[in-house]
Amino acid sequence: MKTKILALGFIAILLMASCSKNEKETSSSMNSSDIVANAKIDNIGDDVAQIVDSQSNATEAGRYSSLTSGCLTVSTSQNGSTWTRTLDYGTTNCLLDNGNYVRGKIIITFQDDFDAATRTLNFSFENFYHNDRHVEGNRTVVKTRLENGHIKADIDLNMTITNPDGRVFTRTGHRIREYNPESNEFSVTGSWMTTNQSNGVTHTNTISDASPLRIVYSCQQEQGQNRYEIVSGIITITKSNSNNTAVIDYGDGECDNTGTITINGGSPITFTLRN
Repeated sequence: MKTKILALGFIAILLMASCSKNEKETSSSMNSSDIVANAKIDNIGDDVAQIVDSQSNATEAGRYSSLTSGCLTVSTSQNGSTWTRTLDYGTTNCLLDNGNYVRGKIIITFQDDFDAATRTLNFSFENFYHNDRHVEGNRTVVKTRLENGHIKADIDLNMTITNPDGRVFTRTGHRIREYNPESNEFSVTGSWMTTNQSNGVTHTNTISDASPLRIVYSCQQEQGQNRYEIVSGIITITKSNSNNTAVIDYGDGECDNTGTITINGGSPITFTLRN
């Protein structure tokens, strides 16, 4: 999935501009820096989910490659029916084919039940960084093959992210990704909480079944290659112990590279999804 999907630099500028008239934000106000950090963690989660999915679907490592890189080394060990696959991006920043940088290891554990209707995957991190953000924790993914041929992944979240500036964020909750192999697109729903450990502020992100994120592979890059892009759906972000709400709207299905963000019912601000 395209990891610059939220164009976080643009969102940061827009959100900070919207708050410039009140530089001294109160404890109950919407803190733009925390919203941006929250969105960047979404980016990390989307990248990692795509990588893990591509490396756990077949006995051949990397058979279904996605977000691959020339510096990735894959090794697999087997203990009975249990497989452990280590994705090693090295100790220096490695450029993914979507423009993001990673280093370190993702370690996936799964059974060799590749054709089962339901599979459970577990993965963790070892000195793993995404755009210089240190990622720790683990995840459990339950993948179910539905009667309509779609594949649903229920992802249990438990992560700690340390930003380059030293701020530490924890995330818990779950996301549901449903893949349609016929159209090569995903829909995403779920709810999760992100807490800034430095100030104790928690934001809750919710994507409802009524307005799931729709992520398609048919959008074209400037070079004419296909890429994944969010083309519709709504994320609602609420701040704990306050009435503050931000809404990110990705549009009506067009590959137009834009979305809008609305804070506390104000005027929508248009932003660019990627650089």
